[in-house]
Amino acid sequence: MQERIEARYAGNVLHILNGLCMLERFKDHQLMKENHSYVPFNEAMCWGETDTEIFSDTFIEKRVKALQTTEAEYRKTVLESLKPLFEKNFDSIVLWFGDDMFCQINLITMLAYLEQSGYQGEVLFCRVLERSEHILPDAFEISITGYSDIYQAVLVNHQMPDQKVLPVTYQAIKLYLNYRTAESPIIKYIRSNLGKEHLVHDLLDRFSEYGLGDLQYQAMIEDTRKI
Repeated sequence: MQERIEARYAGNVLHILNGLCMLERFKDHQLMKENHSYVPFNEAMCWGETDTEIFSDTFIEKRVKALQTTEAEYRKTVLESLKPLFEKNFDSIVLWFGDDMFCQINLITMLAYLEQSGYQGEVLFCRVLERSEHILPDAFEISITGYSDIYQAVLVNHQMPDQKVLPVTYQAIKLYLNYRTAESPIIKYIRSNLGKEHLVHDLLDRFSEYGLGDLQYQAMIEDTRKI
């Protein structure tokens, strides 16, 4: 796929991968082309509050609180990893993101940032099937126009957007807007199994379409116990 991308899209190419684990897989399997740049987006945008202006001081403040970390650690983990995106000009940007809720909400955020920053190059989306670890064989161009409004509606206002989105993104948004409510299948399962051993492991297996990690599930369990 990268060879086809290189043949069609000349010039500087930046690959943004959904997280450090994906970047490590690219390294381990020697999938990184020498003349391309690769960076991870080390965020969990489906967890906690955010701000309209992505990567602004207020955004960082809210994300630090949501992720229960420090500003220094957030800047090191998230922003420094994205430094080429902030400091260099690229003719094309390739987004490698999964099909689960976690990855798709991150994808919305990155597309919104590209629109907010006035990026003028080509943007390609490579869809990773997280549960099977396969990648769809073709990358396709995606327009960033309107994603700032989509981001505002979904992540800031917590509502369905008026704009059309990819079917996989639409399904992820529906999961995102519901997953911490009383009607969420995750919350219902936690309530019915609070005394069960290895509950976090069960949640990871049972609700893989959400893409949540053990820390998120543990926090949801603790919140449910308080109710």
